[in-house]
Amino acid sequence: MKTIYFILFPVFMLLTSCSEEKTVYLFSYFNNNGEDGLHLAYSSDGYHWEALNNDQSLLKPELSKDKLMRDPCIIQGGDGLYHLVWTISWTEKGIGYASSKDLISWSEQKLIPVMAHEKGAKNSWDCYCPTVEELLF
Repeated sequence: MKTIYFILFPVFMLLTSCSEEKTVYLFSYFNNNGEDGLHLAYSSDGYHWEALNNDQSLLKPELSKDKLMRDPCIIQGGDGLYHLVWTISWTEKGIGYASSKDLISWSEQKLIPVMAHEKGAKNSWDCYCPTVEELLF
């Protein structure tokens, strides 16, 4: 049985159907241990979800020896870009970062060494995603 972990992130996309705008919710998640990368699903009501891209990864992890993409968190910045951070490994002291204009094409993946300066640290996990309100205020 395939295990799916869901991580909610506060991105709202506007889809256009004819001239009608429709607000939908978007989830970022990973499958199994996170080795296959970023997955997205959408919902118009927050209860019924549909995986995008036939539940195939939209971004394969390239960072760390483990090459994982766990706990993906995406926010849309004031620059209009979607900014993604994620846990890259069970044992490394950094997190991953990439950005996108459209949630399909992604920038080069970068390692952010958030705990590299801490000798006693054993790892770094991306486990907090701010809300849109927190980013605006």
